[in-house]
Amino acid sequence: MDVSIVVLTWEDFERTNACVRSLPSAAEVVVVDNGSAADISSALQAMCDETGARYLRSEVNLGYAKGMNLGVRHTTRSRVVLSNNDIVVRTGAVEELSARLDDPTVGAAFPTVLDVNGADQTAAGRFLTVAAGLAHATGLSLVLPRLRIVSPPEQGDWFSGPFVAIRRETLDAIGGVDESSFFYSEDLRLCWAVRRLGLRLAYVPAAVVTHEDDASAKRRWPPEEISRRQTREFIRASRELAGWRGRIACSAYTLGVLLRAGVGGGATRRAVARGAIEGLRAR
Repeated sequence: MDVSIVVLTWEDFERTNACVRSLPSAAEVVVVDNGSAADISSALQAMCDETGARYLRSEVNLGYAKGMNLGVRHTTRSRVVLSNNDIVVRTGAVEELSARLDDPTVGAAFPTVLDVNGADQTAAGRFLTVAAGLAHATGLSLVLPRLRIVSPPEQGDWFSGPFVAIRRETLDAIGGVDESSFFYSEDLRLCWAVRRLGLRLAYVPAAVVTHEDDASAKRRWPPEEISRRQTREFIRASRELAGWRGRIACSAYTLGVLLRAGVGGGATRRAVARGAIEGLRAR
């Protein structure tokens, strides 16, 4: 199998162990330990020795992008899967994703993602355009589905990427995973970069993985803080990638977020509003 799988982990042996043991034995597996405590690091290294995975350790938490890029630099095969550690892979999923990369017009392939209860949580979205931003601000997105940020996977401009397959040459061409963010929106940036090469994103329903969403983040932050950080990085990425159009789109979208927070209240909406404002200001 001409596939390398990079599994990024931080302070989590149990989920990482389950992830690695669900991967195809023919794949090259690289486990990147992003600065875990000594006891967890020892357990991870022992598991890698047992399963044949390669263990890499960073003494500090590098964040998602830098940690993934560290792992990629130690891969040797022509196709790479970037995997969160809270993933369990069903039989045949890696083969299905790799097969879609046989098409030279496909730049990255994404699976069906189920939650731990078996419900479909495959997440996809549209890039934040001026029209989408204005529709969000005015409420038109409620009656015009194609102007909503969230989209069905078949229509997605970008996908949430807890498990994504990409050719190594494509990853090299885009400069690896964008390191502009410590955590969140790396998948949006990756999809943007792949599309700028003129390549398509493939949704592969037959490839199925289970994902315990935000397992690492939930151990570190409450839900409102996760919402704030996700929104901040979404706005920042959308603003930076699309130039002046992105700035207009993000300003309009933030106006809609502020109006909803003012009308609906609630801790989560207020956190989202703070994140949107921070995203407009972030450098």
